Amino acid sequence: MKFTDKFPLIGRHPVFAQSMLRVKDPERSRIFYEKQLGMQFLTRFDFPNLSFSLYFYACAEQNIPKGHLSQAETAKWLWNVQFPTLELTHNWGTEKDPDFQYHNGNEDPKGFVHLAFIVDDVNKAVEELESQGVPIIQRPIWSQIGKFAYISDPDGYWIQLISAEPGSREFYSKIPGVGNFQNRTILAETRLRIKDPQASRHFYEKGLGMTCVRYLEIPSSRLTLYYYAYTNSSIDRQNINSCENRTERWPIPRIVLQHLWESETDLFLSYHNGNTEPTGFGHIGLTVDDIYSACCRIQKAGYKIIRKPGPFQDVGEISFLSDPDGYWIELIQRNSFRTAKSAL
Repeated sequence: MKFTDKFPLIGRHPVFAQSMLRVKDPERSRIFYEKQLGMQFLTRFDFPNLSFSLYFYACAEQNIPKGHLSQAETAKWLWNVQFPTLELTHNWGTEKDPDFQYHNGNEDPKGFVHLAFIVDDVNKAVEELESQGVPIIQRPIWSQIGKFAYISDPDGYWIQLISAEPGSREFYSKIPGVGNFQNRTILAETRLRIKDPQASRHFYEKGLGMTCVRYLEIPSSRLTLYYYAYTNSSIDRQNINSCENRTERWPIPRIVLQHLWESETDLFLSYHNGNTEPTGFGHIGLTVDDIYSACCRIQKAGYKIIRKPGPFQDVGEISFLSDPDGYWIELIQRNSFRTAKSAL
């Protein structure tokens, strides 16, 4: 197969599968994401030899496999779902340290901005969450983005709540993985700060095969937002061609790249990826058909491979790439495990 503009470097049919955040106390985070934001707990992976656990949540009703499945069998199911998940990483023992905290990306050094959820009524959502003790960062306001508010999760990460317009539920009911969704939130986007939009757009479009479904200039803040998503379905393509410029109707999940004007000319500016001290945001994850071939092409194109493709514990085969700003992109082997050795 010849990989041209039609086929991205990571192969055909990638899926934006997850966004990862590190959390101090998984029980505290469970209450927030499951009980207060209405997400569904999917599964948990434990790695005793490495002293950490992974917790997966989603804004979708899904038939979770029943019975006593092994961790490997559960992972095989998880890497084949078609909706986005939130991956929370807990390093054992952090919950016992009263002084321990993670970096939210919105204080120096800056990088990660927020996760965004679509809600039916942002005013009502903020009122309910505030009554439950959730910190409110920004009360509902109108802007070019729409009506939105900001709240804080237990680790201080910013969560944007975007108010949906009438009819949005009907639209999203047609999207795979969201069809039977009955909860009150939809995980819509992960936003990252970028320095050079030309370099980032080339990576996300040519390398990862995403489509820029919208860009929005905000002169008052000297910002441009680039909205990226996979547009594999006819629903997505029809929406891009016909829908008015309303954020909550664009394909989901989205990666939003936030560019501060003229930052690319600042020789001393760099953004923090969250994986060096101070740690916090971890990565975004994509599932692909063949991580070995994908990484070989990615490396030949001049992009950085952080972790060569190969097995990780008993949950599958993974690799890590770096985008132009140093953010980590995890590639996860979809379907059954491969036995071939790394092509790198």
